[in-house]
Amino acid sequence: MASLTVLLRHSGKWNDEGNYIDFSIEGILIKEYASFNDLVCSISNQMGINLSTNTIKIQYNVEGNRTPMEIHNDMGYKVYVKLKKENREFGMYPLCITTMEKELISGDGLNQGDIVQIDEAVQMYDSDTDYTLAIELANSGETIGVFELHKDLIISKTNQKEVMAGQVYKDKATLKEVINNYAIAQRFQFRVDRSNAVSYALICISEDCDWRFKASSINKSELFKVREFNDNHTCPLKDKVYEQQQASSSLISGIIRTKLTNHKRKYTPRDIIDDVKSDLGVDVSYMLAWRAKEKVMNFLRGEPVDSYKKLPGYLYTMDKTYPGSHIRMEKSSKNEFMYVYISLYAFIRGFDHCRPIVVVDGSHLKSYYTGTFVSASTLDGAGHILPLAYGVIDSENDVAWTWFFEQFKIAYGVRENMCIVSDRNESIIKSVSRVYPDLPHCACIWHLWNNVYKKFKKSHAKLSEIYFSMAKTYTQTEFDSLMEKVEKVDIRVKEYLELAGYEKWARLYAPVNKGWTMTSNIAESINATLVSARELPIYDFLEEVRKMFGPCNCSNRKEATQTYKTLGRKYQKMLEVNETMCTRMTMNTGKYMLLLRLYACDNDYNGIQVVPSTEYLHTVNDGGRNYTVCLLERKCVCGRFQIDELPCPHAWAVLKSKFLMPEEYCSSYYKPSTIVMTYDVPVYPLPDKNDWNIPEHIA
Repeated sequence: MASLTVLLRHSGKWNDEGNYIDFSIEGILIKEYASFNDLVCSISNQMGINLSTNTIKIQYNVEGNRTPMEIHNDMGYKVYVKLKKENREFGMYPLCITTMEKELISGDGLNQGDIVQIDEAVQMYDSDTDYTLAIELANSGETIGVFELHKDLIISKTNQKEVMAGQVYKDKATLKEVINNYAIAQRFQFRVDRSNAVSYALICISEDCDWRFKASSINKSELFKVREFNDNHTCPLKDKVYEQQQASSSLISGIIRTKLTNHKRKYTPRDIIDDVKSDLGVDVSYMLAWRAKEKVMNFLRGEPVDSYKKLPGYLYTMDKTYPGSHIRMEKSSKNEFMYVYISLYAFIRGFDHCRPIVVVDGSHLKSYYTGTFVSASTLDGAGHILPLAYGVIDSENDVAWTWFFEQFKIAYGVRENMCIVSDRNESIIKSVSRVYPDLPHCACIWHLWNNVYKKFKKSHAKLSEIYFSMAKTYTQTEFDSLMEKVEKVDIRVKEYLELAGYEKWARLYAPVNKGWTMTSNIAESINATLVSARELPIYDFLEEVRKMFGPCNCSNRKEATQTYKTLGRKYQKMLEVNETMCTRMTMNTGKYMLLLRLYACDNDYNGIQVVPSTEYLHTVNDGGRNYTVCLLERKCVCGRFQIDELPCPHAWAVLKSKFLMPEEYCSSYYKPSTIVMTYDVPVYPLPDKNDWNIPEHIA
């Protein structure tokens, strides 16, 4: 464990300016994961301070603050360590030590009038000890001497390293954890001689060994006092170093807790085994490590079942924070959770300014009660993902998907040229046909090809490139040529693709313009981003999804407002590529050029022949092949102008010959002004949970 060097200043005084002056100096080493009590012990040992008769005040200066900071508990120690780690110079953040004499309590016993003095002493050593424990100790009727009170007090933390007779622990559980930790550190085993509600006795696992430990309740309260402790082992060394059985899941969970606070961190039971071996020198089983991780997860995030109880209040707060949203939860007849659906108002408004192509997909949750995360999304005019809806269902079955699409239809209705894109899940196919009987449902070309691969493995390698070219082609001639190649390799693949329906996967046959949305990749990207969050309980998971979409909404709006390009980022790049292709086009300069020049009707732009027929209709000769471009209908025989809704290289040639601006012939979906409107409504943060005002009938 790494140590930090700390400069001590002592025997000085504080002046009116908040500076510590006229001091002497010492130096100590502190450990990152030690406690406040450890710091007190290190300082007292170095300076020779008797803590039975004195107490120390630990302070340090922070730049820009005249009032010194005081370290008086574990949290203060952690803050100081963090500052030191950021600047490890020996002279930075020196600790200023003030020594004070304690007020001794006279007499052999305590009465009610001494409670205040007990509380002050307890708080001096352990800020987390409950006030009620001090009262319980005082009212227990047991005699406690002056020395014993100030030295031992009530121990409430399990990181206590020293064990001795006379110590008082806040309860039996804390005592057990401390003694387990002690046995591991000292490399020996013990066995329980007696254990019940009021006593706890241990002996060494080796026979005829003198090691003994006895503790019992103080006057049958929760407080446990160590009555006898013989720490002298008379057994052979070999009997003390067996595999440590005292490494309990509770002890391990305390060690690994900080490493699991971030759900995105991959921390497996195997990692836990390695860390426990490194930190404690103890071998633990996989199952023990797994149980320790489960304890930490439940401690950090609560029991999985409790997460469902939070949903009504959470959804109610979302509905109030985002008015106009469509948020629904479906319960069974037994009042049990079934499904949840969320479409925030920001998404609903944004969809009006995007091409109406909806991609849906599902992925399995990995929490205790599992379930399936489902989402619907689309692309904005810059090529960014715009989430439309998300939720959780029990599984990808007909009833659940139908319910999801019914909620989606309520939220978004039906738009002209709307289309659903998904994998070949049968439940999705059935549900879309029920809820949207007149809407085209297209297949993700990647998932369709995976089906081809499973059915016709031998032909996969030869046909993969041909298939994807065929799916993306713009012209009938090219499609037919590629299909002939498929037929020659394996006619069964051709028949399978015909049976699937060309209109489901081929851009050329699509009943609506899908643009570049031919796969379910955008939904897969959402699933991949949430891969670690899918292990969280449902409430925490849904909140992670909401928090992921909020910053994306903000950054996409910012990008659109700050762009000086003609189009959104993705389509601006495509437009520039088409212009580059236009300038590189070549042509044959044979008889065709001579014929054009004889009739003096050619318009030569950088070697590309652009021949007008009307004001809007032109012929472009590219490499000896003629392409007809119609600016009025925004079409070209190459197919790209009308499908991409961007000027293709041939349209670029016409526009340049006529000195026209290309943005006038681009889809309005791609323009920054439209993208800004897509994100016009921000995703505001939810109020702090302490400020939620949940009606009783909702809770």
